[in-house]
Amino acid sequence: MTYIIMDLEWDTVYSPKIRGFLNEIIEIGAVKLDDSLCEIDTFSVLVRSQLGRSLSPYIAKLTTLTEGDLAHGQTFQKAHAALRGWIGGGAHILLTWSDTDLRVLLANTRHFLNDHALSYVQNYCDVQRYFQHRLALPTSRQVGLASAGELLDLPTDGLALHRALDDSRYTAQCFARIFDASDFEAHVHPCNADFLAELEYKPRYISDINSPLVDKKQLFYICRDCGRPAHQQTDWRFGSRGFNAEFWCPKCKQRVRAMVSFKKKYSTVEIKRSARLITPKENEGQEQHK
Repeated sequence: MTYIIMDLEWDTVYSPKIRGFLNEIIEIGAVKLDDSLCEIDTFSVLVRSQLGRSLSPYIAKLTTLTEGDLAHGQTFQKAHAALRGWIGGGAHILLTWSDTDLRVLLANTRHFLNDHALSYVQNYCDVQRYFQHRLALPTSRQVGLASAGELLDLPTDGLALHRALDDSRYTAQCFARIFDASDFEAHVHPCNADFLAELEYKPRYISDINSPLVDKKQLFYICRDCGRPAHQQTDWRFGSRGFNAEFWCPKCKQRVRAMVSFKKKYSTVEIKRSARLITPKENEGQEQHK
């Protein structure tokens, strides 16, 4: 088994083909680790832009790359073929810091190669998620690679972060520091059609209360103080990504604005709740309005 740690640099450009913007890859870097997590090989290639007329100043400053550098780079088609050949057909797991790089790679293969599958990638792991699991950090907190290195006390001496190969090496160092064979397998996913479809799926908040995806039994509010069902005072209306209604708790004498959101994901609907007290001043304004 080998571990392929990959990082991409890209520039966001407009594509007439899709009538929208594409994160066009400008550099691919990767390191290959053996079973002992020791580096055994590296891959690095600059990719010549086929869509962007010029490199954005922000990306140029971030990466220190110039348009002259990229002018001598390979086309994505050649760079991708080289990456595929370098990964090879042996048993491996591809790892990136967050799944964004995998999404970008898939979008570029679709755009330039008309290929909707990464058939040469066997298994995949999001190192950022694994890192947050190992350090018991909430998934809502997105930890960047540099911040992760600081938390692990890893030096950046001799590394140029925001360059693909060095970012791959730094990711590999973070991975080696947190790796635990007893729980790693649970974070590895077969890189098949279902996984890629879920990866590309864009979650959305459901705004139609009559949608079959809305479980109306979830449209209620339990008072946080006394634990009793509150009395609904207004109809549910959609706003701020969820359905909102006002409730009155007769025991606690509190008026509350509750929200229930239904977020459609690839195969599930995520339900979240929030609530806040309606202040006397708000009550006053509502009475005057009436």
